[in-house]
Order: sequence, then C-alpha cells, then structure tokens
Amino acid sequence: MDLRQLGHGATLVALAALLCAVQVAAVAQETGPADARIYQQRTADGRTVLTDRPVAGAVTQRTWQTAPEDADAARQRREEARLEALAVNERIQRQLEAEREHGLALAQLRTEAETRLVAEQAHADAAPTVIYVPTFARRPFPRRPHIPLPRPPRPRMPLHHGFGMDDVARR
Repeated sequence: MDLRQLGHGATLVALAALLCAVQVAAVAQETGPADARIYQQRTADGRTVLTDRPVAGAVTQRTWQTAPEDADAARQRREEARLEALAVNERIQRQLEAEREHGLALAQLRTEAETRLVAEQAHADAAPTVIYVPTFARRPFPRRPHIPLPRPPRPRMPLHHGFGMDDVARR
C-alpha cells in the first residue's frame, strides 16, 4: 500500500470523526436543559470558580439563571452570521484582487518607463552632439581694441598782448 493512500485514508477518518463530533454537539445543544444555572463559588483555598454544576465543599456566592435559547432563532442567527462572513470574505477577496491588479499595472508602467528611458539614452548616445556657437561669441573682440597712445601736447601759440588779442577783445 502506498504511503500517500495511507495518509489520505487517515485524513478521511479524521474528517469523519470531526463531522460526527459536530453533529453530536448540535443535537446536544438543541436538547439541552430547559434552563441553565451558573454558580459563582469560592473554594476553601480562596479561588473563585464559575461553573454550571455546584462544587462540593465550596461556598456559593452568586447564581445566575439563563433562559433557554430558542433553537429556531439560534439557527437563524447562525445562518445570518455565515452569510455575513461569506460577504466579508468576498469583499476582502475582491479588494485583494484589485490591489494585485493595481500592483501589476504599476509594475508594467514602471517597466515601460524604464524601457523608454533606456531607449532615449541610447538615442542620445548614438546621435552626434552639435553645438552652435555664434561668431560674436567665438572671440570677444574680433579685432584688437583700439587703445589711443599718448601723444605729445601740441605746441600752443603764446598769448601776447597786442598780437591779435586786441582784435578778439573787440569783437
């Protein structure tokens, strides 16, 4: 016999036992006591015990009596809770799927952008670089600037009275 078949058989037996236990618990719940009492007791060593069966030798401090649960109402609540849990699971699954799709879309956009950047860099590296420099920017001064040289002062005519000055004063 194959080990996998053995493991599969053991799994089936465990599932069958679990199913039987659930069915027995459901029957026990439906045919439970007409009313339940809860006892709060203090033992001789000072511990507090909450139980549904009184402990011998312990002092009862409090008791609560609970009304029996309506089986139909319990079944209805259980079904409503199951349906709500299914709806929540479906909503979470849709949200996870949307986040996964969004992540895939972002990854695709990132890949496209990186591919485009690499292509642009390859194109820029392959194309020769041409730089236009206008003629006035090649040399700041196309010709050597004219710097006047100092000249010796021109000789002036001496101003003497009577040498043509009289004529200037009269005018």
